[in-house]
Amino acid sequence: MVELRKTLRICMVGLRKIIITPRFYLAYLWVFFDFAPAIGAIRRFSSSVGMNCSPWVFALLTEDSGKQLFIILGALLLFCDAPFLHANSSWQILRAGRNNWFWGNMLYIWLLSFVYAVGISILTVIAMFPMVEWNTGWGKILGSLAQTSAASQFGSEQFSYAIMVQYSPPAAMVLTIAAVWMNAVLVGVCNYTLNFYLKKGTGNVISVVLGLSPLLIVRLAKFTMGYYFSPPLWMSLANYKWKGYGYGISFGYAYGVLGGLILICVVCSWKGIRKRDLDFSDEV
Repeated sequence: MVELRKTLRICMVGLRKIIITPRFYLAYLWVFFDFAPAIGAIRRFSSSVGMNCSPWVFALLTEDSGKQLFIILGALLLFCDAPFLHANSSWQILRAGRNNWFWGNMLYIWLLSFVYAVGISILTVIAMFPMVEWNTGWGKILGSLAQTSAASQFGSEQFSYAIMVQYSPPAAMVLTIAAVWMNAVLVGVCNYTLNFYLKKGTGNVISVVLGLSPLLIVRLAKFTMGYYFSPPLWMSLANYKWKGYGYGISFGYAYGVLGGLILICVVCSWKGIRKRDLDFSDEV
């Protein structure tokens, strides 16, 4: 129990610290500025027809690879200082021990990633005000933007009607948030591992490559390969198989690969933290 308290304390210290830094808010602003044109188009369409929109838009916005990139870069802003070896970290390690300090950092990455994923989804709803109303279904506004040319007329890309047919709005939101959460965790542990073992900043470069992977794979290989080798694409429910049909991947494959990559990074980091000398630096 004492060890658990020490782990939780390390995690909470990190969370309290990040919420008072500009990087925390810049991560949200970064994503919001990319989402703003699409949300603005929905608001204009809602205003023109005199109807409010349902709050499930986030599950449809993540289909665009550009928005997937901005979500990854927002997560990078949160975790660019991993492995969190700041000038004041030495006393934390002395009091908690290396093992508890490490697991506190891992818990911090998971919790902050969850807050980030849920926060983005809430931000899209807030940005819709006052043209938003509660609706348990997708609603006429989103349905029209998916089935007609109204989206292009108001400066937005057409939404995926396949997502609306295959998933209920709550299920689509939960699955989309989960995919964003896991991608953010992957960015966090990737930065933690690579910045620890290699030159600091290496993890940041790899995270950028991860965000660009949907575009790079399209350029260098077939687009269908992106379904299997580009985790950011898994933020869009349009890229999954539905009841065995389609060209995408299964949920088992996506979360299996994400979980496997995260586990590899965690194990490598844990071994390094326990055995290697730690290089403390000034806080980013």
